[in-house]
Amino acid sequence: MPSDELRALLQSFRQHRFDPAIEVDSLRRRLDGFARLYPVDDNVHIEPCEIASRPAERVSAGPGPTILYFHGGGYVVGSPKSHRHLAARLAQDIAGTVILFDYRLAPEAVFPAALDDCVAAYRELSGTPVSLAGDSAGGGLAIAVAVAARESGLPLPVSLWAASPWVNLGSENESYDLLSQVDPTLSREIAGWYSTRYLAGAASEDPRASPLFADLSGLPPALIQVGDREVFLGDALRLHQRLIAAKVDSEVVVAKEMFHVWHLHWPDLAEGRSAIKAAADFLLRHHSAAA
Repeated sequence: MPSDELRALLQSFRQHRFDPAIEVDSLRRRLDGFARLYPVDDNVHIEPCEIASRPAERVSAGPGPTILYFHGGGYVVGSPKSHRHLAARLAQDIAGTVILFDYRLAPEAVFPAALDDCVAAYRELSGTPVSLAGDSAGGGLAIAVAVAARESGLPLPVSLWAASPWVNLGSENESYDLLSQVDPTLSREIAGWYSTRYLAGAASEDPRASPLFADLSGLPPALIQVGDREVFLGDALRLHQRLIAAKVDSEVVVAKEMFHVWHLHWPDLAEGRSAIKAAADFLLRHHSAAA
């Protein structure tokens, strides 16, 4: 039975359905509105910085581990502003630091610009123990950056957390058909709107864009969280299966009645708070093991 909070969010989604004619700048302002909707607690320190010649924010709440976080937004929208409140909650739960990285966005910078930026950011931080995390497109980037790190001989991240990861920019999975009527925020058409702008003619099967098709062997422990009401469910489960087949220590949690990146609504949604806490526990466990 959905909670009152969940019902209210679902009603809001129904009232603000995606309009494919929307201007990209307007869409970016809308997502960045999370910064106004959910201000960060005073006990969390926000420090603007620069990593790999790109803007970033250090979101700190203690001396604990460091997480490099890649925001979602379909490679077209999203920024440290849109995800600052999520990073703050994670930083508090790990009593550590979350680095929000501001990679280039499409259509101004198309594939593989986002991946190149994120790999450069990780390269700059890889001298110390760092985990990679992200949601949606950022979850796909976390996996793809770990693959690139292994291929280039960089130290591997301590662990990986992928929330509602977009790991296949194609939409052939039957989840797009089976779950389209229950997914309140995503569809094949919406995913295609974003992927077209990022890929700009590149093949969706390219493993740098769709890490579901990459060689996943040798990657660090991974936690995948996905809602059972989102069209990305099928590909997220395929990712878990492929990680297991590659002998990677992978965990998957399918959250009942949850939609795409429900974590972003944690101030209003208990399920969002519990998912971030579970991810924090996972990250802390692996950083403790690596110490």
